[in-house]
Parts: sequence; structure tokens; C-alpha cells
Amino acid sequence: MKIGNRLPALRLIRTANCAVAGATSLAGSWASGASLRQDKPWLLALSAMLIAAFGNAYNDICDLPADRVNRPDRVLVRGEIDMTLALRIAGWCLALGLMLAAYAFVDALILAVTVATILFLYDRNLKFQPLVGNVAVAGICASTVAFGAMAGGNWNRQVLVLMVCAFALTLVRELFKDIQDVVGDRAMGARTFPILYGEKRSAQVALVPLAFTVYFVLYRIFSSRPDWTGAYVAGIILTCGLVWTAVRSLSTRGPAQWGNRSREVKIWIVLGVVWVLLWRIRF
Repeated sequence: MKIGNRLPALRLIRTANCAVAGATSLAGSWASGASLRQDKPWLLALSAMLIAAFGNAYNDICDLPADRVNRPDRVLVRGEIDMTLALRIAGWCLALGLMLAAYAFVDALILAVTVATILFLYDRNLKFQPLVGNVAVAGICASTVAFGAMAGGNWNRQVLVLMVCAFALTLVRELFKDIQDVVGDRAMGARTFPILYGEKRSAQVALVPLAFTVYFVLYRIFSSRPDWTGAYVAGIILTCGLVWTAVRSLSTRGPAQWGNRSREVKIWIVLGVVWVLLWRIRF
């Protein structure tokens, strides 16, 4: 790969999203009782990052017609990387991700192959089906927690909370992104929920997993003794942020504003991971 192509390659795989995948896997490892001084949590996290990189790169390859409308800044649309190089990057990321998973655990390899298969099917067909593609991506994000939890093997309440919050908030974000991308998706012949049922109803459907997450966080907070440090404070901030996004979504209009809502949810996903991990820290 030429030096000049490296930065576009990092943009192709969306390194920020890959970092979130790796951090979520590490969170699953730590929540399950694994020590981050061991090598297995880091191997699993790096594997999760590489598989996410494959999914992101292959998504851009399949979505090129829609991205010409929805994402004109993407590297394939701008011609900064050709299709052959993009396929090579996706292929190498997948191969390395599977190799690292196999080196860590046989079960991790099985889950990694399953996730990669779902990502492939999502990019080829599932994304065009109303809600099916959204649920598939949400399930993949939740499985990243389970992926990391293999390093600890203790499937406790923190692991469960992480998986539920990851699934629910990713489902919200995927719905917001579908609303944002209606114009380009319609040009590709997609049948996403916003295309079939409209922006308003899609926003209302997104309120269901948002409300569930708020309830879940509040239940976790009030079922514990408040000490106003660490997890308790982070949970209050997370709840306020989720309610803020829910209220704002009811008056959101246009791709730019839906992009803002999507970015807000990504922030709440990261904060949710931090919140769960803080339960393991004794102040």
C-alpha cells in the first residue's frame, strides 16, 4: 500500500468506530472478571476492531451508489481509494481478525465467523429490509460484549447490562441513520423503515428502545445504594442525555439534524460502557 493511501484507508475502515468496538470488547472482558494485564482481552479487542474494520470497508463498497448522495465525503466516492484496494483492505482486516480470534479461543473464532457472516449478509441484502438490518447491527454490537466476556468467563449482571444497553442504543442509532439516509437509500431501491413508514413514525419507533434503556439505567441506579460517586453520577448523566436525545428527536428534521442525533447516541453508547465499568471500581 502506498504511503499516500494510508490516511484514506483509515477513513475507509472508520477508525473511531473500530476503536469503540475494541473498547466495548475490553469492557466485556473487564466486566466478566478478566484482568487487562492478560493478553486474551487485548487479542479479542484487536480482533473485534479488525472485524469491525472489515464490516465498515465492505459497507462502503456495497453502498457506493447511495453514498454518492448521502456521504459525498467518503473515500470511495471521492476516488481517494479504488475499489480493488478497498476490497483488499476489507479482506485483510477480516483474515487478521479471524486469526486473532482463533489464537485466543476456539469459541471466539466461531462467534467471529458468525458476526462476519451477518455483516456480509447485512451489506448485501439485510440492510434493505425494514428493521431487520437495524436489529442485525444492534445484535452484532451486543455480541461484541459477549466476545470480550470470553476472556473472563463470568457472565454476571454487568455483562448483561452492557449487552442490553449496547443492543438498545445501537438500534436507536441505526434507525436515526436510516432516517438521515432516506434519499440515497431510496435511490438504491432499499426498503428501510423510514422509506416505508416515514420519518415521524420511525422516530416514534426509536423512542421504544430509548425509553427501555432509560428504564434499565434507572433500575440499575435505584437498585443500588447511592454514593454520588463513580457509577451513580455517570448513570444520572447518561439518563439525562438519553432523555435529551429522545425529546430532541421529536422535533428533528432533515439529514443534518438526524446526523446530530446519531452522533449523540454514539456518545451515550460510550458513556454507557464507562458507566457499567465504574460499578467495578471501588472509591
